[in-house]
Order: sequence, then structure tokens, then C-alpha cells
Amino acid sequence: MAIFNAIKVGQFGKFFGTRFGTLIKPTTFAPLMTQSTLLDRLETDLRHSLDIVRTQIAQLDEAALQYRSAPERWNALECFAHVNAYLERYIPRMELAVHKAKARQWKPVDEVKYTGAGKRFIRRADPNNNKVYKAAKYYNFAQRPMGKDIVKGFTINAERLLRVILAAKEVNLNKAKVGRGKSGFLTFNLGNTLEWLVLHTQRHVAQVQTQMEQMKARGVM
Repeated sequence: MAIFNAIKVGQFGKFFGTRFGTLIKPTTFAPLMTQSTLLDRLETDLRHSLDIVRTQIAQLDEAALQYRSAPERWNALECFAHVNAYLERYIPRMELAVHKAKARQWKPVDEVKYTGAGKRFIRRADPNNNKVYKAAKYYNFAQRPMGKDIVKGFTINAERLLRVILAAKEVNLNKAKVGRGKSGFLTFNLGNTLEWLVLHTQRHVAQVQTQMEQMKARGVM
């Protein structure tokens, strides 16, 4: 599944330490990790992304959020709408997975396991990945009319994702399953799903930050 349309992520690094703010430190895929280490890292990373959006992006006017650096690039609102579409599809499924895991008393374990599909999605979402992917139609909001409420929707969805991460600390991330795709017939384990979605969020928040830096460099803001 094509999951995002982004500018080359290699461009993100050149803006570290700029006046606009410190960009997200990308999270790299780790083949072996304890459950507590993973969830603590995801919580920290997601809180950082939320802080960036609230302090550096949410207060921008609609014209800035609609700025497009090139005709084929997404603007900030389109990036957030894309992330929202993923979160709004997967958060209810993850909440259900956590509920079932608690009911079945699937207690936390030490090692997080990665499936083949989980590894592929995580690697594609990693902000260190320089490849550009074409988004599936369901997740592509290019040229659609939208306003600042999209950013507010993102903060609500990210807070909800944070609550899933906190709740997931009480269950087995390997046994709990989350349906993927439109049908939900195929599954990820909960740990892989959470890591993928947090990385995907980081990737697009960094994309928006880079867009803002380009605007500043061109004297647009």
C-alpha cells in the first residue's frame, strides 16, 4: 500500500537547529526492542510532534497552511488531512485490540516481534527514508478545499493515539492484532501498528516544518 506523498526526507536535516524550531529527531527501525522501551519512545516522540504542531504550526494563518512549494507538493493542510485519515481508520481498531487483550488477560512481554509486513511499513514511514511514495486515493487530499480545522483535528487524533500508547503498556503487543487496509482482514500486531503510525506522523510533521522553512527562505512568511 502506498502510504504517503512527501518531499524528499533528506531535505529535512538541513533545517536542524534553525530559528523556526528543532525538527523531529527521526526514529530508526530497531529489530530487537523491549515492549516498555518501544512504548516509552513512541510516547516521547508523539508528545514532541504534538508540541511542534501546537507551538509552531497551529497558530499560522490559513494562507500559510495552504502554501505549496511546488505544484506537485502537498501543502500543510493536505499533509495533516492525510495523517488524520490514517489515524481515524486505525485508532478505533487499536482501541478494540487493547480492549480484547485486556479481556483475555494478555499481559505485557519483554520482546516486541516484527512481522514482514510490519517491517516494510515501518521502514517506509521512517523519517530517515528518502524515498517518495504515492498515496492511495483514500489517503490523498491534494487540491481538496479545507481549512484550519484540519490541524485541530490532527491534535485531537494525536491525543487519542497517545492514549492508545498509554493503554497498550498493560497488554501483550505481539498477541493483540489490528486489522489493516480497507477490509481489516489482514492484520498487524499492535506494537508494529503503533510504531508505524507514530513514525508516519513524525514524517509528515517534519514535512510541514520543512515547508514552513522554505516559505521563510523565500520571504513568504
